[in-house]
This record gives sequence, structure tokens and C-alpha cells, in this order.
Amino acid sequence: MRYFDDNNLQDIFFKSPSTYGLYSSKEELSYALGACLYMPGTREHLLKDILFNKKNGANTITLCIEDSVSSNQVLQAENNIINLFVSISSLSQDNASFIDNLPLIFIRVRSINQLKKLLSVSELTGLCGFIFPKFDSQFGEKYFSILKNYNISNKRTLYGMPILETPNIIHKETRIEELIKVKHIIDFYKKYVLNIRIGGTDFSGLYSLRRSMDFTVYDLTVVRDCISDIINVFKRDNYVISGVVYEYYSKVLDLHNNILIKEALLDRTNGLTGKTVIHPTQVNIVNSLMVVSKEDYVDASSIIKSSLDGVIKSDYFNKMNEIKPHEKWAKETLLRAKIMGVFKYGKSYKELLQWTN
Repeated sequence: MRYFDDNNLQDIFFKSPSTYGLYSSKEELSYALGACLYMPGTREHLLKDILFNKKNGANTITLCIEDSVSSNQVLQAENNIINLFVSISSLSQDNASFIDNLPLIFIRVRSINQLKKLLSVSELTGLCGFIFPKFDSQFGEKYFSILKNYNISNKRTLYGMPILETPNIIHKETRIEELIKVKHIIDFYKKYVLNIRIGGTDFSGLYSLRRSMDFTVYDLTVVRDCISDIINVFKRDNYVISGVVYEYYSKVLDLHNNILIKEALLDRTNGLTGKTVIHPTQVNIVNSLMVVSKEDYVDASSIIKSSLDGVIKSDYFNKMNEIKPHEKWAKETLLRAKIMGVFKYGKSYKELLQWTN
């Protein structure tokens, strides 16, 4: 698959997005998650909905059995998801290319026992990995040890994505100690960690907070402070961190006054990659904001190719590029450019959204 897969976009892209798939490298997949569309596992026509949303740009989909599913519907959601993968397995046997038509699929489990159950009762053909909620130093290691043992026994690679959203991480007096403990776990299982996610809704709820449609998550100072520390602890070691979910059904009405766009731009500015979304109309908004500008692409390429290790002038004559301080930024920018593409000079998400709409 690839993003914005349309031959009519030559006027927008300087460099078209590259293809990738379920068996791409971990590095590529980490930057390919983009807008991750959540669906409750109770949806009646899961496969139909997955294929429909994939056709409309959702290249990453999470099937949730946690907070979006009522306690009395958990068994229904589990059986629904198990049946989904039975169907995928059957269809892929009849058509070897069927898996290529699927988005990257993840399951957000409710508990360690549920993870064990799903791994034991289904081959989970076409699954990319799991999302581990309420990830902390007490239970986090168990999630990844189960996943690792399964991968070794079955000679495959399913990934895990922890969600940081527990009280010990948001509470100031325990935060740094807990983040360091969690990082030790994630470092040990780094081979299987595709992405680190942040539970902004859970964090907000602990303080009786909820941002309105007029504010970004960065306007909630206690949450912003925690996001800052998560970036501080994990980003230095090149972990890919995703932006928090935007919980309103935002549509593109005004490109100059759209809070989802503003929040996604703030995510990107702070080094976050991708974002959880809850409505199909948000998918192309987030993905279009991940496309690299030509100026950033040219600067990043110059930094990586430079034979000097000091300062060079940008080809755009508007900034200095310092080789050593900007090297990590440049490598990350080129990875994102490979997956999401590069705009022609003067083009931006605005033109791309006009096309997707």
C-alpha cells in the first residue's frame, strides 16, 4: 500500500510516497502508521468496514476491545475479532494478494489474559500487532514477554505499542521514576516496539479535565507538561511517539481555523509522528499534515550528504543548517518523506485536502 495512491497528484508531490506493507522493516512501519483509525471490536461488519475505510485512506486501523467496549460486550467483541481473522485467513488462502489489500491492523486488548486468549485461539492472519493500554512498570513486562514468546514459537513478528496513560505517569511526584522504569522494559523489548502512544483522554480524566472543540490538548497545561516529559525520556533514543487522540468528530470546514489541524501541527513541531483518530473524516487531515515540505526535504538531504561537520547555508538562503545538531532531525525527516512523500515547493496540506475532499 501507499499513501495518497493516485496518479493525478503529480502537481502536488515533488516526491511521491513509497509503497510499504505488513512485512516492511520495523523502521518503515514506525513512520508509516500515520492516522490510526479506532473501531470498536463490536462493529457488526468489521471486514467490510475495514476495507471501506482503507479505500478512503485509512492505512492503519485499530480494533478496540478496551475503553470503547462495554463490559457486557467484551465476549461479543472478542468473538467478532476472532471471526474476522478466520475470514481473512480463508480469503488469503483463495487469493494470495488479499493481505496486500488490508491496512495495518492492530488490536487494542483489555488485559494480559485477553492477549493470551487471542493468541491461543486464532492465527490472527494479517495482524500487525497489539496495543497495550494502561502500560506501566508493574504489568508492562508481562505483555511484551508473552508477545516475544509467541513470536519466537510461531516464527513471525507481531509488534506491541504501549499506551502511557496511568496515574503514576501523569502525577508529578512519581512521573520520572515511573517513566524510567517503563523505559527499561521498552528498551529490553525494543525489537518489538513499533510506536509509543500517549493516553491524553485518561490523563485528562484524572484531573476532571476535557478540552473543548476550541482548544488543543497542549492547552491543558498538566497534560502538556506530561507529554513534554514523555518526549524527554523516549525521544532522545529515537523512539517514535504518536500524538494523542482528538476526541471530536472534526471535519475540514475552515483550513485556517481547524483545531485538529492546529493540534496535529503542534504534534509534529514537538517531534510526534502520527495520531489516533476516531472518525474517517479525520484520517486524511492527519496524513496530509505528515507529508514533508520540499524545503525541509532539501535541507535534510543537504545535512545528510554534507562532507562538512560544521554549518552550511540552506539552499533556501533563510537559515543555517548545523550538521551535528540537525542530523537526527534530518534522518527522521527523510524517513517520513520516503513514506509520506514530499510536497512541491509552494504546495501544502491545503491543496492535498482539497483533493481528498
